[in-house]
Amino acid sequence: MKHFIELQKKIAPEISNILEKRYSILLTIKYNQPIGRRGIANILGETERWVRSELDTLKKQDLIIVQPLGMYVTEEGEKILDELSIYMEELKGLGMLSKKLEYMLDVEKVIIVPGDSETRPEILKEMGRKAFECIKERITDNSIIAVTGGTSTMAVAENANKIDKKQITVVPATGGYSGKHETQANAVAEKLAGKMKADYYPLYLPQNINTAMLKAMMTDINISKVINLIDQTDIFIFGLSNFDQIAKKRKLDDDFYNCLKSKGAFAEAFGYYFNNDGEVVYKSGSVGIKLEQCDNISTVVCIAGGLKKAEAIISINRGKKNILVIDKKAAERIYDIMRGE
Repeated sequence: MKHFIELQKKIAPEISNILEKRYSILLTIKYNQPIGRRGIANILGETERWVRSELDTLKKQDLIIVQPLGMYVTEEGEKILDELSIYMEELKGLGMLSKKLEYMLDVEKVIIVPGDSETRPEILKEMGRKAFECIKERITDNSIIAVTGGTSTMAVAENANKIDKKQITVVPATGGYSGKHETQANAVAEKLAGKMKADYYPLYLPQNINTAMLKAMMTDINISKVINLIDQTDIFIFGLSNFDQIAKKRKLDDDFYNCLKSKGAFAEAFGYYFNNDGEVVYKSGSVGIKLEQCDNISTVVCIAGGLKKAEAIISINRGKKNILVIDKKAAERIYDIMRGE
């Protein structure tokens, strides 16, 4: 395919441009359906006139269907999107970039999705789909999957589907934090389990519970069962944030914020705060996945995107045998940073 794309760029570069634009339209419809022409134009920053002409072509090819509520991608359109995503990766040279980042970061695998998830929400959803496609190949009978909260991991859950394996269990990887309930670890785990038709066990404990109270709570058979399941995790899915993002999200008070900042806090994931060198400077609470566990978990998947998270992705994943699912914007920034070292 790579050779074919290079020939196409030289002989008929306009074809690549057309395919890229129509891929963007199909992707926008898929993750926002039902949606109207004006909504598509606003998301893509194009004129309604241009969108209308492209939609006419997609409709004639039975890739979309128009209904009173808006447009939907057809089953054939879904198949075309899956195939086009591979084409787009090659067109953008993302396969080669993935290999370079795998070597530079010393990670197991890097999956790059074209686009910028900070400005295009459907790109994050596509990252979630790609992440789940990777994860489902590693799910076996009796797999225990732990997942953190956040919009990135929720994108994975929303794009999951039924798995033909026995006794799959999904648990939250951490206790609860202050913030939106719909993206807490419990909510993400419940959504993922529901989509996969798997078993789900909630953990109704705050992340910041003290050790003494945790010991007392472990006498409850339901809580101890979930904690034990977390300890047996063989697939772990997590998102991350840079320090300023997480400080704002969790509304850290000034004293705590300044304390962490003075320690060099740079990024956060599943309750751990890391400095720029990937060293832990603070651990929040005692409930959930422990950092030292990760080396013994067979599949660890980090999903994150956007320029703002590029340095945090490096800090937390460098030298770990993780699978990274990132967008093109983050990938290019990571490459520039690593090449400049």
